[in-house]
Amino acid sequence: MDTNRLQQELEQIRSLEPVNDLIDTNFHRNGLCFPSEPILQAMQGYLSNRLYEPDPKGDLGARSAICRYYAQHGVNIAEDRVLLTASSSESYNLLFNNFTSPGDNILLPRPTYPLFEYLADFNHLEVRYYDLDPEREYRIDLESISAALDERTRFFVLISPSNPVGRAASSDELQAALQLVLPHGIMVITDEVFSEFVYDRKPLARPAEIAAQAGLPGLLFTLNGISKMFASPDLKLGWIAVSGEPSAADAAVEKLEIAIDMFLNCNSFSQYLLPVMFRTGSQFQERMIAQLDRNRRALIERLSAVPRIRLTVPDSGIHCIIEVVGMGDMDDEQFALELLRRKKVYVHPGYLYGIEDRLCVVVSFLRSEEALIAGLDAIAEFVRETGAAQ
Repeated sequence: MDTNRLQQELEQIRSLEPVNDLIDTNFHRNGLCFPSEPILQAMQGYLSNRLYEPDPKGDLGARSAICRYYAQHGVNIAEDRVLLTASSSESYNLLFNNFTSPGDNILLPRPTYPLFEYLADFNHLEVRYYDLDPEREYRIDLESISAALDERTRFFVLISPSNPVGRAASSDELQAALQLVLPHGIMVITDEVFSEFVYDRKPLARPAEIAAQAGLPGLLFTLNGISKMFASPDLKLGWIAVSGEPSAADAAVEKLEIAIDMFLNCNSFSQYLLPVMFRTGSQFQERMIAQLDRNRRALIERLSAVPRIRLTVPDSGIHCIIEVVGMGDMDDEQFALELLRRKKVYVHPGYLYGIEDRLCVVVSFLRSEEALIAGLDAIAEFVRETGAAQ
């Protein structure tokens, strides 16, 4: 399939008339932006005592704030096991670059966001997949993990809450997956960038805590940052929290510290600001999460009863997979193209996320409620019209 075809069509139509982009995940463009006042106040304090004294691990105040955050969620991580990065993408690249060799492989979930393959290719790694089973609400398929592992598997990547599924993995399935990989010396990357977006007040199961309680050996790297947590992708700050067997964790931290010290990509002000964001950001987060939950419920209400649509209800994150059946020979790319042409609504075809055995499209419910509802109603109308013509 030609990925550029849909993008070219989008640009052409957008040059002539408005398009309702239901895969727009830009927090700021969708009206979600961390309040300016605490940032301005922090800037005054920063400038009044401006002194560049970089620490390869990152500012101690920022690392302490991260550790307090994890402690509030039942995970104990020491300050000297946290390293600040400029983004989650940089975190992945640091891990791939420092703990693998060309020809090694990493194990990614499928479906997944189409970024990690590029990072793997950049580091000359083979990508293998384990499945999130659509017949069991996208639970981790343990058999597919076992089938994909070999002696050159270096990393097992867990993304929870997941993108694009919109689901947080349970403690039981996480423990079962960890038991398959950690005893074999396979390192685990836990991507929790959507950790704040878990709805119905469910606690997020965290692999670092599960592995510690189960006494599992090995190394775990927990990735997060302020891009989603505080709707601040422009401030460019993420982190890697290292846990696991103490001597291995210490050695991993030392290796990462040396690598980070070569570039020192983290912005000093963002590091200074992080404790302020943790201290003052709770009300903003509550409003943001409440808005997204309303949007999520609107999505469920609008699509769950539409004939030919099979909706896996998202319980977390900001994405949803919409499966469509009974559309004849139409595939997901044709569906997305015709929806764009006829209804001026833009969605992603499922194949971009590794879904190739059925017609699925992916949407985000980050949009304003009005725009989201209009787009969802257009999808429902398009399915009814197209399905009736089959």
